[in-house]
Amino acid sequence: MIDWFGKRDFIIQQYEIEDSRIQDEIRIALISDLHSSLWGRDQSDLLDALADIDPHAVVLDGDLFDMCGRNANTITLLDALADSYTCYFILGNHEYKTNDIATVTADIQQAGIPILAGDSVLISSGGTTVELFGIDDGWDGKDEQLRQIADAAAARSDDVYSIMAIHVPNDIESYLQYGFDLTLSGHTHGGQIRIPGILNGLYAPGQGVFPKYGGGIYDFGDQTLIVSRGLSKKPYLIPRICNPAELVVITLKGVG
Repeated sequence: MIDWFGKRDFIIQQYEIEDSRIQDEIRIALISDLHSSLWGRDQSDLLDALADIDPHAVVLDGDLFDMCGRNANTITLLDALADSYTCYFILGNHEYKTNDIATVTADIQQAGIPILAGDSVLISSGGTTVELFGIDDGWDGKDEQLRQIADAAAARSDDVYSIMAIHVPNDIESYLQYGFDLTLSGHTHGGQIRIPGILNGLYAPGQGVFPKYGGGIYDFGDQTLIVSRGLSKKPYLIPRICNPAELVVITLKGVG
Protein backbone atom coordinates (compact mmCIF):
# COMPACT_ATOMS: atom_id res chain seq x y z
CA MET A 1 0.00 0.00 0.00
CA ILE A 2 1.36 3.43 -0.94
CA ASP A 3 1.71 5.74 2.05
CA TRP A 4 0.45 8.85 0.25
CA PHE A 5 0.48 11.09 3.32
CA GLY A 6 3.72 9.72 4.77
CA LYS A 7 2.15 9.01 8.14
CA ARG A 8 1.62 5.27 8.26
CA ASP A 9 5.18 4.30 9.18
CA PHE A 10 8.20 5.91 10.79
CA ILE A 11 11.89 5.32 10.17
CA ILE A 12 14.79 4.95 12.58
CA GLN A 13 17.25 7.69 11.73
CA GLN A 14 20.71 6.90 13.09
CA TYR A 15 23.64 9.25 13.56
CA GLU A 16 27.13 8.47 14.84
CA ILE A 17 29.39 11.09 16.40
CA GLU A 18 33.00 10.44 17.29
CA ASP A 19 34.83 12.22 20.07
CA SER A 20 38.11 11.56 21.85
CA ARG A 21 36.43 11.89 25.26
CA ILE A 22 34.18 8.90 24.53
CA GLN A 23 35.57 5.49 25.48
CA ASP A 24 32.40 3.37 25.76
CA GLU A 25 29.52 3.97 23.34
CA ILE A 26 26.48 5.87 24.56
CA ARG A 27 23.19 5.55 22.66
CA ILE A 28 20.60 8.31 23.03
CA ALA A 29 17.11 8.03 21.57
CA LEU A 30 15.58 11.37 20.61
CA ILE A 31 11.78 11.60 20.50
CA SER A 32 10.26 14.90 19.42
CA ASP A 33 6.98 16.30 18.14
CA LEU A 34 4.78 13.30 18.77
CA HIS A 35 1.74 15.57 19.14
CA SER A 36 -0.04 12.66 20.81
CA SER A 37 0.09 10.57 17.64
CA LEU A 38 -0.39 6.83 17.99
CA TRP A 39 2.13 4.35 16.56
CA GLY A 40 0.67 0.89 17.01
CA ARG A 41 -1.62 -0.32 19.74
CA ASP A 42 -0.57 1.35 23.00
CA GLN A 43 2.46 2.79 21.11
CA SER A 44 3.75 -0.74 20.49
CA ASP A 45 5.58 0.17 17.27
CA LEU A 46 7.65 2.82 19.01
CA LEU A 47 8.26 0.66 22.06
CA ASP A 48 9.36 -2.32 19.96
CA ALA A 49 11.81 -0.11 18.06
CA LEU A 50 13.25 1.25 21.29
CA ALA A 51 13.63 -2.25 22.71
CA ASP A 52 15.82 -3.15 19.73
CA ILE A 53 17.88 0.03 20.16
CA ASP A 54 18.29 -0.35 23.96
CA PRO A 55 19.27 3.30 24.55
CA HIS A 56 21.15 4.50 27.61
CA ALA A 57 18.78 7.47 27.76
CA VAL A 58 15.65 8.74 26.01
CA VAL A 59 15.42 12.50 25.44
CA LEU A 60 11.85 13.72 24.98
CA ASP A 61 12.53 17.02 23.24
CA GLY A 62 9.20 18.80 23.35
CA ASP A 63 5.77 18.80 21.71
CA LEU A 64 4.97 15.26 22.74
CA PHE A 65 1.70 16.84 23.86
CA ASP A 66 -0.58 18.61 21.41
CA MET A 67 -2.30 21.90 22.07
CA CYS A 68 -5.59 20.58 20.69
CA GLY A 69 -7.61 17.61 21.89
CA ARG A 70 -6.83 14.81 24.27
CA ASN A 71 -3.31 13.60 24.98
CA ALA A 72 -4.02 10.05 26.10
CA ASN A 73 -1.58 8.65 23.51
CA THR A 74 1.22 10.74 24.98
CA ILE A 75 0.46 9.60 28.53
CA THR A 76 0.47 5.97 27.33
CA LEU A 77 3.93 6.43 25.85
CA LEU A 78 5.35 8.27 28.87
CA ASP A 79 4.17 5.60 31.28
CA ALA A 80 5.64 2.82 29.16
CA LEU A 81 8.95 4.60 28.62
CA ALA A 82 9.41 5.38 32.30
CA ASP A 83 9.01 1.69 33.14
CA SER A 84 11.93 0.67 30.93
CA TYR A 85 14.29 3.59 30.30
CA THR A 86 16.02 6.57 31.82
CA CYS A 87 14.06 9.47 30.34
CA TYR A 88 14.26 13.25 30.42
CA PHE A 89 11.61 15.70 29.20
CA ILE A 90 12.24 19.15 27.70
CA LEU A 91 9.13 21.26 27.29
CA GLY A 92 8.15 22.55 23.85
CA ASN A 93 5.77 25.24 22.68
CA HIS A 94 2.80 22.87 22.42
CA GLU A 95 3.10 21.85 26.07
CA TYR A 96 2.56 25.53 26.91
CA LYS A 97 -0.07 26.10 24.22
CA THR A 98 -2.36 23.55 25.86
CA ASN A 99 -3.00 26.47 28.25
CA ASP A 100 -2.78 23.94 31.07
CA ILE A 101 0.94 23.61 31.70
CA ALA A 102 0.31 22.63 35.32
CA THR A 103 -1.58 19.50 34.24
CA VAL A 104 1.00 18.72 31.56
CA THR A 105 3.92 18.90 33.99
CA ALA A 106 1.95 16.89 36.54
CA ASP A 107 1.34 14.17 33.93
CA ILE A 108 5.04 14.02 33.09
CA GLN A 109 6.06 13.90 36.73
CA GLN A 110 3.38 11.34 37.52
CA ALA A 111 5.04 9.07 34.97
CA GLY A 112 8.28 9.52 36.90
CA ILE A 113 10.11 11.47 34.20
CA PRO A 114 12.21 14.50 35.22
CA ILE A 115 11.66 17.78 33.38
CA LEU A 116 14.91 19.56 32.59
CA ALA A 117 14.57 23.35 32.60
CA GLY A 118 18.04 24.77 33.06
CA ASP A 119 19.09 21.56 34.80
CA SER A 120 21.67 18.97 33.84
CA VAL A 121 22.10 15.24 34.32
CA LEU A 122 24.96 12.84 33.71
CA ILE A 123 24.55 9.90 31.33
CA SER A 124 27.09 7.13 31.77
CA SER A 125 28.14 3.93 30.08
CA GLY A 126 31.16 1.97 31.27
CA GLY A 127 33.98 4.46 31.62
CA THR A 128 32.26 7.28 29.75
CA THR A 129 30.08 10.07 31.11
CA VAL A 130 28.41 12.85 29.11
CA GLU A 131 26.38 15.77 30.46
CA LEU A 132 22.90 16.61 29.19
CA PHE A 133 21.53 20.12 29.73
CA GLY A 134 17.80 20.69 29.16
CA ILE A 135 16.54 24.15 28.23
CA ASP A 136 12.93 25.25 28.65
CA ASP A 137 10.99 26.48 25.62
CA GLY A 138 11.06 30.20 24.86
CA TRP A 139 7.26 30.24 24.95
CA ASP A 140 7.60 30.62 28.73
CA GLY A 141 9.83 33.67 28.29
CA LYS A 142 12.81 34.23 26.02
CA ASP A 143 14.82 36.04 28.68
CA GLU A 144 14.45 33.11 31.06
CA GLN A 145 15.46 30.70 28.29
CA LEU A 146 18.59 32.71 27.50
CA ARG A 147 19.47 32.83 31.20
CA GLN A 148 19.18 29.04 31.38
CA ILE A 149 21.48 28.64 28.37
CA ALA A 150 24.09 31.03 29.80
CA ASP A 151 23.99 29.32 33.21
CA ALA A 152 24.30 25.89 31.56
CA ALA A 153 27.28 27.09 29.54
CA ALA A 154 28.95 28.38 32.69
CA ALA A 155 28.40 25.02 34.38
CA ARG A 156 29.67 22.80 31.57
CA SER A 157 33.28 21.59 31.37
CA ASP A 158 35.42 21.10 28.29
CA ASP A 159 36.56 17.82 29.86
CA VAL A 160 33.06 16.32 29.60
CA TYR A 161 31.14 15.91 26.33
CA SER A 162 28.18 18.30 26.59
CA ILE A 163 24.71 18.07 25.05
CA MET A 164 22.08 20.81 25.02
CA ALA A 165 18.49 19.73 24.37
CA ILE A 166 16.24 22.60 23.31
CA HIS A 167 13.02 22.21 21.38
CA VAL A 168 13.44 24.95 18.76
CA PRO A 169 16.67 25.04 16.66
CA ASN A 170 16.06 28.42 15.04
CA ASP A 171 18.67 30.40 17.01
CA ILE A 172 21.44 27.81 16.84
CA GLU A 173 23.98 30.24 15.39
CA SER A 174 23.70 32.46 18.46
CA TYR A 175 24.11 29.43 20.75
CA LEU A 176 27.42 28.29 19.27
CA GLN A 177 29.31 30.79 21.42
CA TYR A 178 28.41 28.70 24.48
CA GLY A 179 30.43 25.71 23.32
CA PHE A 180 27.99 22.81 23.65
CA ASP A 181 29.35 19.87 21.70
CA LEU A 182 25.93 18.67 20.53
CA THR A 183 22.54 20.38 20.34
CA LEU A 184 19.35 18.32 20.00
CA SER A 185 16.17 19.92 18.66
CA GLY A 186 12.89 19.22 16.90
CA HIS A 187 9.96 21.57 16.14
CA THR A 188 10.34 21.71 12.34
CA HIS A 189 8.40 18.55 11.38
CA GLY A 190 11.07 18.12 8.73
CA GLY A 191 9.78 21.08 6.76
CA GLN A 192 6.74 18.93 5.90
CA ILE A 193 7.62 18.52 2.21
CA ARG A 194 11.10 17.53 1.02
CA ILE A 195 12.89 16.76 -2.23
CA PRO A 196 16.00 14.88 -1.09
CA GLY A 197 19.18 16.47 -2.40
CA ILE A 198 17.29 19.55 -3.57
CA LEU A 199 14.87 20.80 -0.91
CA ASN A 200 15.32 19.97 2.78
CA GLY A 201 11.91 21.21 3.83
CA LEU A 202 9.32 23.56 2.38
CA TYR A 203 8.23 25.33 5.56
CA ALA A 204 9.10 25.27 9.27
CA PRO A 205 7.58 27.40 12.03
CA GLY A 206 9.76 30.35 12.94
CA GLN A 207 11.95 29.85 9.87
CA GLY A 208 9.34 30.26 7.16
CA VAL A 209 9.70 28.82 3.67
CA PHE A 210 12.84 26.89 2.72
CA PRO A 211 14.08 26.58 6.32
CA LYS A 212 17.82 26.53 6.86
CA TYR A 213 17.49 23.93 9.60
CA GLY A 214 14.60 21.79 8.38
CA GLY A 215 15.88 18.51 9.77
CA GLY A 216 18.93 16.30 9.86
CA ILE A 217 22.50 16.82 11.05
CA TYR A 218 24.46 20.07 10.75
CA ASP A 219 28.19 20.43 11.27
CA PHE A 220 29.67 23.57 12.85
CA GLY A 221 33.27 22.46 13.09
CA ASP A 222 33.67 20.97 16.55
CA GLN A 223 29.95 21.44 17.31
CA THR A 224 26.95 19.57 15.91
CA LEU A 225 23.21 20.21 15.63
CA ILE A 226 20.74 17.37 15.14
CA VAL A 227 17.15 18.32 14.29
CA SER A 228 14.58 15.54 14.54
CA ARG A 229 11.87 15.54 11.89
CA GLY A 230 9.54 14.30 14.60
CA LEU A 231 6.83 11.70 14.95
CA SER A 232 3.74 13.79 14.32
CA LYS A 233 0.84 12.70 12.14
CA LYS A 234 -0.72 16.15 12.56
CA PRO A 235 -2.08 18.21 10.89
CA TYR A 236 -3.86 15.19 9.45
CA LEU A 237 -4.71 16.83 6.11
CA ILE A 238 -1.18 18.08 5.35
CA PRO A 239 1.01 15.32 3.89
CA ARG A 240 4.62 14.54 4.80
CA ILE A 241 6.07 14.18 1.30
CA CYS A 242 9.50 12.45 1.16
CA ASN A 243 9.60 13.28 4.84
CA PRO A 244 8.78 10.22 6.94
CA ALA A 245 8.28 10.53 10.66
CA GLU A 246 11.40 9.44 12.49
CA LEU A 247 12.76 8.07 15.72
CA VAL A 248 16.29 9.44 16.03
CA VAL A 249 19.16 7.49 17.57
CA ILE A 250 22.52 9.15 18.30
CA THR A 251 25.50 6.92 19.05
CA LEU A 252 28.43 8.66 20.69
CA LYS A 253 31.65 6.72 20.18
CA GLY A 254 35.39 7.06 20.42
CA VAL A 255 37.59 8.20 17.56
CA GLY A 256 38.82 5.56 15.14
